[in-house]
Parts: sequence; C-alpha cells; structure tokens
Amino acid sequence: MKIGIVGLGRVGSSTAFALLMKGLAREMVLIDVDRKRAEGDALDLIHGTPFTRRTNIYAGDYKDLKGADVIVVAAGVPQKPGETRLQLLGRNARVMKEIAVNVSKYAPDSIVIVVTNPVDVLTYFFLKESGMDPRKVFGSGTVLDTARLRTLIAQHCGFSPRSVHVYVIGEHGDSEVPIWSGAMIGGIPLRNMCQICNRCDSHILEEFAEKTKRAAYEIIERKGATHYAIALAVTDIVETIFFDEKRVLTLSVYLEDYLGIQDVCISVPAVLGRHGVERILELELNDEELKAFRESAKILKNAIEEILAEENKE
Repeated sequence: MKIGIVGLGRVGSSTAFALLMKGLAREMVLIDVDRKRAEGDALDLIHGTPFTRRTNIYAGDYKDLKGADVIVVAAGVPQKPGETRLQLLGRNARVMKEIAVNVSKYAPDSIVIVVTNPVDVLTYFFLKESGMDPRKVFGSGTVLDTARLRTLIAQHCGFSPRSVHVYVIGEHGDSEVPIWSGAMIGGIPLRNMCQICNRCDSHILEEFAEKTKRAAYEIIERKGATHYAIALAVTDIVETIFFDEKRVLTLSVYLEDYLGIQDVCISVPAVLGRHGVERILELELNDEELKAFRESAKILKNAIEEILAEENKE
C-alpha cells in the first residue's frame, strides 16, 4: 500500500511508527505544516527500515498523495488538559476543511481515515468539504473506546480482551454509549456472567463506562496527550483494509437514515474492507440505549450547526 499521513504530531508520528512495524506500506508520505518536522520523522523512521519490511518513507506535499491507497488525517490543535473534544471544534474545523480541499484535489479515490478530535464533527466537515465518497471517508470513531471498555472488563474478569464482545457507539467523547444489552464474554451474556461471578456489585458496569469515558482525560492530565493506543487502533483499521478482512468496527460514518438519525457522522458498527465501508449494521438497542444514542447524535448535530452559524456570521 501507499499510505499518506497528514499531521505529524504525537498521534501522526506514533501512527507512522506503528504502521512501519506492521509492514503494511511499501511507500509512506508524511505531510505536516512544519516541513522540517516531517523530514525529521521520515529520516528517523527510514533509519529503522533495516529492521522492518522495506518501506520508502519521505516528507512530501499534498501532491505527493496521488495514488495513495489510504490517507490518515491526524492534523490539528491538540487537546488541552480539562478540555472536552467538542471544545476543540472551532480551532480544528478550518484546518480540516483546508486539508479536505487538498486531499480531494490530489487523491480523490483514496480511503481517508480522520483521527483529529473532535473526530465525528471533523469527519463530517471533511466529507462535506471534499465531496468524496462517504464509503471511503470515515473517522476512527469509537474503535479505541470499544477497546478500552473491553480491556477494563477483561482485566476485571480475568479474560483476554479478544474474548470480550461489547461495543461503544455514538460520539467519541462524553456522550458515548456502551451497548450492555449485547455484551458477551465467550458467548455468555455479560450480565449472566456477572450473576455467576459474584465478585462485584451492581454498579461495576457503570464504573467501567465512566472509566472508558474519562480515559483520555486521565492520560492527558498525566502526560499531555494520548497517542500510543490510538496509533495502534488506526493501524488495526488500516490492516483491516489491507487484508480486506470485512471486520466489524465502530467507525464514525455518515448516516442517512439510521434509527431515525441522519446527516451526521457518528460511530456505529460498520463492515470494513478493501474498498472502504461496505455495510452499516443496525443494532437492536433497548429503550435506554436508543435514547442515549439519539441524544449523542443530537449533541454532534448541534456542534455542527454552531460552527456553521459562526461561519455565516463572518
């Protein structure tokens, strides 16, 4: 594959490293507003290629994205301690629109993975500004949130995270929704497992949900940014595309009519393959989950409308 990475902050550079370690790219072009930074990352990474599969890595411009199979967009202003993802919106929307124009000009057929936060809203702006195929433009969404929740459950119950099956949908942020009604461990419904276990109280699932929601805040408070886990999540997404695995991932995709929700990018289970999003799976939610999911979509739509209103004033 030829892979482009736009934005070489901690997330972008960590993603480039993770992709190199996986050996998924024959060619990797790095783009950043700070050209020297991109050149430095390219040199640092290419010096490691004797220990990995042969990969041509170089700093470039948007025109160098021509022919890219996948483009990862990680450019933007980083999240500050205590700042919500949606508060980043005003500072990053303009950046995303500029990137969208350039990507659509030079690589209109590429698959684009938006990672910059707030990812749902910025995926929406990228899609609208670029005019590209919605099946090929999506956000990393709640892939990481889902992994975080599965890890917490696995650590508590003593299972591998790969044996825990539960999704987090909705906003990648404060209004995200864990789908407990469909959660399972090794084919056993999670709530049945809890009754068998007798090791925890009735509030443990709520605690897991809150820890998942607060995970990024805690990491940012301690080290300033999250980047390792999201880099691995993005690499997993790229690998799914590379091998045409048709896996179900909670990507932030554009919805036209999903449980009464439309014209918004938000995370739901989607089947991903070599040519992008192939299907969007409609979950059977209980009343509480459906209400929370619709509220999450409303929050995102309000954020989109707010930034559009500000643009119209200018």
